[in-house]
Amino acid sequence: MDQAAGRVQTVEDEISGIDLDDRRLEHRSIKFCRRIAAEPALGFPQAMVTPAELEGCYRLLGNDKVTPEAILAPHFRATVERAAERGTVLAVYDSSEFRFNGEGRDGLGAVTKSGNAFWGHFCLAVSADGKRDPLGVLGLKTWVRDGSPTPSSARKKGATYAEVRKLPCEQDRWFETAMAVEKLVAGSASVVHVMDSEADDFDLLLQLDDAQSRFVVRSGYDRALIDLVDGTDSSKKLRTFLGKAEVIAERAVKLARRAKPVGGSLDKRRQPRDTRTAMLTFSATTAVIKRPCHAVERLSAGLPINVVCVREKNPPAGVEPIDWFLLTTEPIDTEEQVLRIVDYYRARWLIEEYFRAIKSGCAFQKRQLETKKTILNALAFFVPVAWALLRMRTLSCSAGTASNRARPLRDPDQDSQEGDRPSASRQFLVVGGLPCCRPTRRSHKKQWSTRLAGFRSRL
Repeated sequence: MDQAAGRVQTVEDEISGIDLDDRRLEHRSIKFCRRIAAEPALGFPQAMVTPAELEGCYRLLGNDKVTPEAILAPHFRATVERAAERGTVLAVYDSSEFRFNGEGRDGLGAVTKSGNAFWGHFCLAVSADGKRDPLGVLGLKTWVRDGSPTPSSARKKGATYAEVRKLPCEQDRWFETAMAVEKLVAGSASVVHVMDSEADDFDLLLQLDDAQSRFVVRSGYDRALIDLVDGTDSSKKLRTFLGKAEVIAERAVKLARRAKPVGGSLDKRRQPRDTRTAMLTFSATTAVIKRPCHAVERLSAGLPINVVCVREKNPPAGVEPIDWFLLTTEPIDTEEQVLRIVDYYRARWLIEEYFRAIKSGCAFQKRQLETKKTILNALAFFVPVAWALLRMRTLSCSAGTASNRARPLRDPDQDSQEGDRPSASRQFLVVGGLPCCRPTRRSHKKQWSTRLAGFRSRL
């Protein structure tokens, strides 16, 4: 069985427990998943074998009994089982916009020059053992911006903070999804929630702390502090306070090249950069961050929290240096513990790769579906497909260890010899139709759509 056929079987296993209260729909769902897993980037008309299958595909996505929750349930359960085998797992969160060009899709809000869109907030389970094995998706929340008042728009119109707090807020997705994940895992594994700086919200941090949840959240603000000794307001802010903390470790880290962001983002952390090796310093301490003045008064005046600081030593001139402040409940007593926290956060990039697997590997935003319901159902079906793609890629990039020596892949022009076990990396390149003689870093990092092109002639 080659990797393409293996992926089809993997996705079928992930969806096989689907319960739609209709055996015909369940059978059709599994058959549909086999088709899209075989060639994820193909459009539905090309992926379905017959006109009847294509018609059945559209009927399936629009059926009232078919919902994202029902589609995702078996994959969520399988992910929990894999998490339980690991003991401790990282729950990595992030949001992404899914935009569709054209005249607009029913239920996706206002149509602009670039079409209309919805947003998805995902939780990807990742192994915490340093291998960063993607174990599956544990949570998904979607929403549409339909022009309803938001806290930010209300503030611009002069609303008070008390009035703003009564409005639904997209920021709530972080805590709601985290608690849904905790409920789903139900103690079968210890979960460390890993979130980017967009989640740096005092209310969220306090809620996670009150729920006794483990977390690593990147700070997005230079927060005011409360003095640890007498509880009075401190004149220092977080960055100044951490600047005096003792450096406990240094590490040389190779930073990957970052391309220019689409749309020309003004965020300084998303600006393009060249590949370079950075010398990073690590320090850690405990601080009490002060409740913001606009926060709900019933919240605690301050929150004691561990903070890990990662800074670049002697950065090149004209280059934005590495400057991370990680807020965490994890212990920071030893160098090993501090470096583990940093490695936990570094695993966050995997969810960015997952989004690429959905958007490029599965060509999700090119789907010619007309309604919000069919689009969200299609996304749910593609969730385990994109995970299978990501896990295959992760395995290929981890080649070279004994655990990743896979069974031989038969070349159509050569007989495989017994005992000749090429690495998973080599197999990945062969199946994708890429050069497998002395593979380079460049050949490893080709676009998702390019990687998948070679599968079609090998199925």
